[in-house]
Amino acid sequence: MSQNDKPDFVNTELWNLYRGRFKSPVTEASYRSDITEFCCFTGKSFERTDKEDVERYFRRMEKRIEKGEISPLTVTKKFRELHSFARFLKEEGEVCAEDYFYPYLKNMKKEDRLAKSVPVEHMDALLGAASDNIMCYAILSLMYRAGLSSTEIAALNGPEDFMYQGKDVFVFPAGRQEPCYIPEDLWEILKEYMGKREERPSLFYNRSGRRLNLMYISRMMKRYCSRAGIPFYSAEAVRNSCAFNLFAYGASSSQTAAQMGRTLQQIGRYRGAGYRDNLRRQAGALVKIKIEKP
Repeated sequence: MSQNDKPDFVNTELWNLYRGRFKSPVTEASYRSDITEFCCFTGKSFERTDKEDVERYFRRMEKRIEKGEISPLTVTKKFRELHSFARFLKEEGEVCAEDYFYPYLKNMKKEDRLAKSVPVEHMDALLGAASDNIMCYAILSLMYRAGLSSTEIAALNGPEDFMYQGKDVFVFPAGRQEPCYIPEDLWEILKEYMGKREERPSLFYNRSGRRLNLMYISRMMKRYCSRAGIPFYSAEAVRNSCAFNLFAYGASSSQTAAQMGRTLQQIGRYRGAGYRDNLRRQAGALVKIKIEKP
């Protein structure tokens, strides 16, 4: 689907009017993806959405959260975008549309004003604690250096998800419209891991050979934070640190948003003077600003 295509099940004229509000193609892609996902779930056009459709979709998202397939904040993002589009259709008055999404948003998990991150010295300790397990080390590195989420990491299928463009390496996380850059130090770690892994239908797998889920990664974080002797940090906090690092080293909002797969409206949560100041203080210490192979 090109940038000019409408989402499935949505009136072309109305979508083109709505998409004019977006300042970034990343934002448009996020809305387009979530609206299309919802319409594919209901099997009907967005304008024909009823209360029961939204209730069924919400229950479906709850089950995915319980299974560790998706995070509560991701569900909040989806409902916020669906609510915005439904409100737009109602305001236009050209279709019989009601906003059945807003009531669910009232009780959903909200994002903090400033995203949580991991201090660089704690990240160094965490990587050190995981250095005897190349798979866990690679997962932490993908979060910290490439900004991939637990969901995106669990969805990777294998080496075929990575590709060269000249000398640079990129990965195509599930659900994103644009590739994600893989820094050279991270690629060295991934190559070492892929050279040792067994053939499985997923890049990362558990002892039974099955694809990892969010629960596995959460338990992994608890185990290695404890081993490192640091407070517990979530996988999302590790991932957020990638954005904080990018901003600290001068990346623009659009560059950081593209790397993280977030919108320009969301990316402001990752600007933190405290993180930047601490990074400067730690610059002369033995910390891994560039991740080394374990």
